[in-house]
Amino acid sequence: MRTAQPHSSALVAAQAYAAMGYRVLPLAPGEKRPHGGLVPRGLKEASRDPATLEAWWRACPEAGVGILAPEGGLVLDVDQGEVWEALRRDFPELEAAPRQRTPKRGVHLFLRLPEGVKLSASVRALEGVDLRGMGRAYVVAAPTRLADGRGYTWEVPLTPPEALPPVPRDLLLKLLPPPPPPREVWTPVEGASPKRLRALLEAYCHRVARAPEGTRHNTLLAYGLAAFGLVGHGLRPEEAEAALLEAALASGLPEREAREVLRWAREVGEAKPLPLEASPPLPPRVRWAMNRRARVKGVGHE
Repeated sequence: MRTAQPHSSALVAAQAYAAMGYRVLPLAPGEKRPHGGLVPRGLKEASRDPATLEAWWRACPEAGVGILAPEGGLVLDVDQGEVWEALRRDFPELEAAPRQRTPKRGVHLFLRLPEGVKLSASVRALEGVDLRGMGRAYVVAAPTRLADGRGYTWEVPLTPPEALPPVPRDLLLKLLPPPPPPREVWTPVEGASPKRLRALLEAYCHRVARAPEGTRHNTLLAYGLAAFGLVGHGLRPEEAEAALLEAALASGLPEREAREVLRWAREVGEAKPLPLEASPPLPPRVRWAMNRRARVKGVGHE
């Protein structure tokens, strides 16, 4: 019977990743997919248990290693070298992040998300960059080698999840869904009047309260950034926070999670005022009705 060698590099690496706080799963030899014979349910069977890891690599010493960053751990899967060069130019702080070189000369960058922030692993927000980790998407890790002999190597060593550097704020804003534009809400008042700000906040809260399950966190995050972006125009942050929290609870989001999202959205949103475009012209029928009512006051609406 085959046995794992005492110094099997894959087993040693898997044990080290698990000890740092990353769940591990065996990959089919020479491939990127989970080993169907050892983990038939794939990612769901990723483990940190030493005995489980030992059994996997005893059964298949040639298996590759996949690692799964926990919920707060984000992995940027950059598929081309030129995309990585552009990222490191725009965000120099990424140089210090744990980094793994991939066979295609791309990189895996390991970063930490702010508390209360979640991203979708199914959305490509930046060209050439996929989002992995976050407890939902694994990456292939060293010393795995593909069938053609190409492998993965660490250029900056991996650290435990809690020691990962934070995602640069401006980069994170690029990865988040953009705040909804205020022009989605029609009001009869231009600019940043209290009446218009209140109408916008009510519209945002309406969207948050009606968010379907599975979208509630990111819906609150998007509309929270938009609402707090109105603070610079005169909206009181306490009013925005109270209204959004009520809407989030109505949608079914747990209070603790909602408060964490709003805390981060307030910090970022207040620092980036949302541009307010002029309201579109009044619909003809509405303008006619308002003019009719206003004649007695000597006021017309154009």
